[in-house]
Amino acid sequence: MALYATSAQGQIAPDGLLPRAPLYVTPLVSGVLLCNAGNRISELKTLEQIQDWCVKNNATDDLAVKILLDELEPGGPAGKVQLGYTLLVPLLELFEQQDGRWKVSATKAKRYLDVIATIRRPVVVYLMGDHYDSSSRLSQELALDPRNLLAYATGPVPTSRYIGHGIIPFTLRSDPDIPVNQYRFEALRHMAKQISGLDASVRSQIIAVTLAGELHHMYPGFEDGVGEYDNIRVTDYSAESQAEFKDWLKDKYGTVERLNQQLGSQFTAISDIEAPSLDIRKSPLRSFSQHYDAYAAGTLPIFGWLWDPKQKIQKLDLYIDGAYHGPVSRDLGRMDVYRAKKDVTTPNTGFRSNLTFRDMTKGKHIAQIVATSGRKRYLLGEREFVIVPPDQSSTADALPPKRLAALPEASDLEGVEYWLDRPKQLQDVYYNPLARDWDAFRAFQVNTLLNRFYRIARSEGIPAELLYSHQIVSESNGAWNPVLFASDSSVSNTTPWRTGINQYGASPYAFEYLKKKNIRAYGVPEFNPLRGANPDAARKAFVQHYQAGAKFVSPFFLSVVPARLRAPDDKRHFDIAPDNPNDGADTLHSALEWFVRK
Repeated sequence: MALYATSAQGQIAPDGLLPRAPLYVTPLVSGVLLCNAGNRISELKTLEQIQDWCVKNNATDDLAVKILLDELEPGGPAGKVQLGYTLLVPLLELFEQQDGRWKVSATKAKRYLDVIATIRRPVVVYLMGDHYDSSSRLSQELALDPRNLLAYATGPVPTSRYIGHGIIPFTLRSDPDIPVNQYRFEALRHMAKQISGLDASVRSQIIAVTLAGELHHMYPGFEDGVGEYDNIRVTDYSAESQAEFKDWLKDKYGTVERLNQQLGSQFTAISDIEAPSLDIRKSPLRSFSQHYDAYAAGTLPIFGWLWDPKQKIQKLDLYIDGAYHGPVSRDLGRMDVYRAKKDVTTPNTGFRSNLTFRDMTKGKHIAQIVATSGRKRYLLGEREFVIVPPDQSSTADALPPKRLAALPEASDLEGVEYWLDRPKQLQDVYYNPLARDWDAFRAFQVNTLLNRFYRIARSEGIPAELLYSHQIVSESNGAWNPVLFASDSSVSNTTPWRTGINQYGASPYAFEYLKKKNIRAYGVPEFNPLRGANPDAARKAFVQHYQAGAKFVSPFFLSVVPARLRAPDDKRHFDIAPDNPNDGADTLHSALEWFVRK
């Protein structure tokens, strides 16, 4: 990709950027309520103590975030690229105990709103109500009630941590009577109503409102388990969630007879159905409908990584049983490869194709990844896999698969490195139609909760054009397992909310994804390029979002929190600062300074 855009006449604009509505660069700032004077008082040991001191001493003009932003973009926001900020509002932190009950504190809410009036820069208001909303006394209390939590088939999901931050697996059910929903919906209504009632000059600073945070299902090893395929555990198997699954099946199929006809099952009543949760390889099943694993919904991911610094390979294609199946997506994020191999200077080395095997014949098949270089084809990798009948009967009599033969290995290409991670050789896969429905229902839960946040915000007067999601696109990360998240369908051009996609690795595939989904109006609520080995890469990523028409891009994150208050296990991942080399955070800071001067 060229760093600068050109006009139809081929002319480069003076600053390298063609005219368009301003792109707002709105970094999330940790410690947005802190003032510099309070930060310097070492006797203040918590964020709350500093915040209270700043309010009592009327230090609003000394807000640390205001001074930081003015240093990055002196003279205020202007031009084609304008610097603002993301104002994170954890909904459960807005409550305080009054007479033994938790009530929204108008004072706490006003502190956030006062920031907008004080800073007078473009702002994305992030109304957070997901698993990261975990620091308040109220959230800790809610975590003790199983009604508020997601569950594995084996029991409740434990709390965990992610880069030094607590994680509480709050439910994705949208029932307003669930205690955690009562509180987060009440806080959402209050904040939305207060935002709508702001003075017009203050309200005009708000260029977007992102909803809820990263809503998705849970899995073990929250920080490192995103690529698990062999031993997956997912949510939500709570009794209430399973009851909702049965209602969902009734809405989809109407009668148990029609369900059995469509699924090939033999249930006597929809009320008898259990969500699938057992791996046929490891557990005895009463019926095949209980089977569940990473592939049970009928999709086999075929993926790996390719490092081709001289760009000798023009395309990758997937062949199944010797026949062309389709193109293979490239440039997906592979941070694991980037961190492990010092000669690889970009994390965007991943490739992937998802094979739907639901209607394929039982027995052995072969998948081959074929690289085209010039006029020649090369074999990048191949794997045999076996589609097993539900009764696990032998497929030895099935015809052997055809394959492309006599292709030279891609290793013959000088400087090319690669690996095919999955599937494993002779991977056995079993298609369970009920598992397909279970995954569709889990995605439905994500969308329904996000839609509830959207409808509440709209009912309190926030315009539809300001409301964005705040979602992960797991598909753009080459080794992640989308089944764990069940959230990809929340990113589409048919949702009432505008698309907000979070980027880990700034994969160019995100733009292909947006094009494939026909999404035009979008923002990037969290932007984490993670590309320290290539100083120009972060600049290119900013420019590409400008070219693609993003409304805002929110680098994640700047911090004005004193170092003495950092958590003991805080490794400063994502902390964008000149003195933090982790994953190129210092390089991103430099690119941010460069870009906002455009």
